[in-house]
Amino acid sequence: MKKALFICAAFIVLLSSCASLTKSQIEAVNHFARTSNHFSAYPSKIMASLADIRIKRGVYFANSLDNPDTHIEELNNLYAALKDDYGSSAKADITFKIIDKYAQALLLLSSDTHAADLDSQARTFGTGLDSLITTYNNVPGVKPVHSGLGGLVGSLILAGGKQFIRTQQAKALQEFVPQSDTLIAVMTGNLLEFLESTNIEFLIKNEEKGIQGNYKSFLNQRKASIQNERDYLELKTNLDQVKTLKEETITATRYLRQAHSELLAEIKEKKDLKEVIAALQTLYESVKDIRSTIQQMDAAKN
Repeated sequence: MKKALFICAAFIVLLSSCASLTKSQIEAVNHFARTSNHFSAYPSKIMASLADIRIKRGVYFANSLDNPDTHIEELNNLYAALKDDYGSSAKADITFKIIDKYAQALLLLSSDTHAADLDSQARTFGTGLDSLITTYNNVPGVKPVHSGLGGLVGSLILAGGKQFIRTQQAKALQEFVPQSDTLIAVMTGNLLEFLESTNIEFLIKNEEKGIQGNYKSFLNQRKASIQNERDYLELKTNLDQVKTLKEETITATRYLRQAHSELLAEIKEKKDLKEVIAALQTLYESVKDIRSTIQQMDAAKN
């Protein structure tokens, strides 16, 4: 039922041949923005979960050490590794933030009502997006992207004033989405580079070996309780969920790029409606899969 409502609301799209965007077109952009908003939570969850696994299995190894000094040293090493695991590369970290901020800007531009504080929101979003892009462009080795998009958001909204509803929205989106497509292409490319990196794969394989190895060291020195056994099985389950989340996030990132390309084509070229529907629906379904996996991971902690 929800899927049907989603399709009806977002995709009874675009049969008009006029230059301005229709209400349904704007709603489609809004659905894209809401689906991709907070996208940074997904790869961040992968790293946070791996860090938690490392801590828990490492504590078992520390408890296999009888010497207090080596025991404390191992705990200190775990703490140092924890900080490294939660941190990501500068390029990946800023990429997460830019995608989220872009989605928030689209939400603002495609809102169906005029917020009382829209002017101040425009300035906040504009400043934030431009600042993030400037920071990103200063990271060594990155492919620079066009700055000034945030200022464009602000100027488009402020130019509309309190009458910024349908006509101004259409013009704003027709200007903003095309200029942002290269930004999305570069950012999703960065995400895939991060998610498919040998670093993350190494971390996953290292935890696979570490869970069994550390628990075995613990068993050689201590008698396991029922809770210890449950912890071991939970760690293995958690790692399987991390692997699933990683693959789902890679898939969703590709669909995010595809969906934005289809939206752009629809806005500029009036492409076949079926292609737009398919791209947005697959993005929606892939993000739904991710959220389901994350819910399972969070539920296991309670």
